[in-house]
Order: sequence, then C-alpha cells, then structure tokens
Amino acid sequence: MTDVTQEGEVGMLRRAGVGAGAAVLAGLAMGAVARLMMRLVVLATGRDAEFSLGGTAGIMLAFVVFMVPGALLASLYRGRGRSLLLVAATLLLLVVATGIAVEDVGAVDGLSAARWTGLAVAGLGVYAAILALPVLTYRLLARGDRRRARPGAAHGALTA
Repeated sequence: MTDVTQEGEVGMLRRAGVGAGAAVLAGLAMGAVARLMMRLVVLATGRDAEFSLGGTAGIMLAFVVFMVPGALLASLYRGRGRSLLLVAATLLLLVVATGIAVEDVGAVDGLSAARWTGLAVAGLGVYAAILALPVLTYRLLARGDRRRARPGAAHGALTA
C-alpha cells in the first residue's frame, strides 16, 4: 500500500469520525432540548409528568440514530445534495413526533387559554429542536472541515 493510499484512508476515517461525532453531539443536545419541551407539554396539560431516565436516554439516542447516516454521508461526500439525507431523517423524525403528539395530547379537554398557550409554545419547542437538529449537525461538520483545513491540522496539531 502506498503512502498516498494510506493517507487517503486515514483522511476518510477522520471525516467519518467527524461525521459520527457531529451526529452524536447534535443528537444529544437537541434530544435533551426536545425532552425538556416534552416535559413542558405534559405540565401545560395539567397531567402528572412521569418521565424516566430510560425514556430520556431513548429519545436522545433516537435523535443520534436519526442523524448518523446523514452525517456520515455529508462528511464523506463533497458533492451537491450532501445534506439531503439529514433533511430526510429530520422529516421522518417530524412525522414520528407528530404521531406521538396526537396520541399524547389529542384527548386533552377543558384547558384554560393560558394552558393552551403553554401547550402550543412547548409543542412548537419540540418541533424547533427537531428542525435545529440537521442544522446543528451540518454546522458541526463544517467546523470539523475548517479545523482539518488549517495548516498543521492534518498532522494532529491542536488548533484553537
């Protein structure tokens, strides 16, 4: 194997690592925000909020899993449309969230205007977290690309 081929494989592994890292960071961050908003939705309905650590971890993991394929593709492919899989995963996550929201909130009756307002704001917060997910993932990827492009970054030098 030549040095050029080894360097290309190492570069590809680094890009894949940046993609996976971006998906994990963005998924955990936005999953936590969405979970907080879900808690506020339940509080706005006046119901008892029963949230488990396992459920919270599951939501955060789902956000990560939904972003990994798109983040890997976007990190390895430099052509047009590299973010399309991120967008497609986000659309799927929006559909899932809507189904859950209809099931959880569909039977709510007799709320005051203030509670309905809180419910709407918190519900929109869940959607905002989902919509921010691919944006944050892509920005983290771009940041990783810029770090690699700096002089010395390819040789493992730390850059600020």
